[in-house]
Amino acid sequence: MMNCVAIDDELNALGIIREFIKRLPDVELERAFTDPTLALQYISNSKKVINIVFLDIQMTRLNGITLAQHFSRDIHIIFTTAYPDYALQGFEMDVVDYLLKPFSFERFERAIQKAKNLIFAQQGKAEEGKLTQLPLRPAVDDFIFVKSGYKIVKVKLAEVLYIEGSGNYVTIHTVSEKIMVLQNLKYFETQLTSYQFIRIHRSFIIALNHIDSIEKGWVRIKDKELPVSDGYKDNLDNFLRMTFK
Repeated sequence: MMNCVAIDDELNALGIIREFIKRLPDVELERAFTDPTLALQYISNSKKVINIVFLDIQMTRLNGITLAQHFSRDIHIIFTTAYPDYALQGFEMDVVDYLLKPFSFERFERAIQKAKNLIFAQQGKAEEGKLTQLPLRPAVDDFIFVKSGYKIVKVKLAEVLYIEGSGNYVTIHTVSEKIMVLQNLKYFETQLTSYQFIRIHRSFIIALNHIDSIEKGWVRIKDKELPVSDGYKDNLDNFLRMTFK
């Protein structure tokens, strides 16, 4: 069970989060606050482990970004805001996700799943099959920020074809460019599972919605043939079973 707290100075926004959480069987909303100061006191003193905090940014009493700096690193923050300009600051703070109001239940569910995957990975349960995928759905409006060289680049997930790893670097292959990032492939595997990316090889993560064809031991995306290794074959097989059952 994932324990959550929601903080927003708009009651309507809290009501939406409350209703969405009711539709998820393994997520519990412990408390909802319009006062960020009271929320911080509750989280600091709570006897329960708080896994996820939904946090608005533009609040009258305290800015959400300032508040987030007081939380333990064990707490996974999902920003909920009507202001897209704060997305870059969210990236720099290493928050789980950034929900732009108004957001759908499907988008909300993906943010929750992303937080779960990060928590399971930190608990060492990723290898136990705990990383889960949601039904195939193109990530039309979703994006991530990555640091490439001396700049931070916004990457639209719908445009990512596959991600190639080599040591401590990865190359993100999109429909229009290649972006090199100082990061390991495991990081992206954990981050992107809920967006229908799967790992098929120790060196490759692919976007399911960009697959053109599948042959024995290979996946074709555009003009590139990518190998499916024995260790990750079950990932692809599970996808095929869900698609054609």
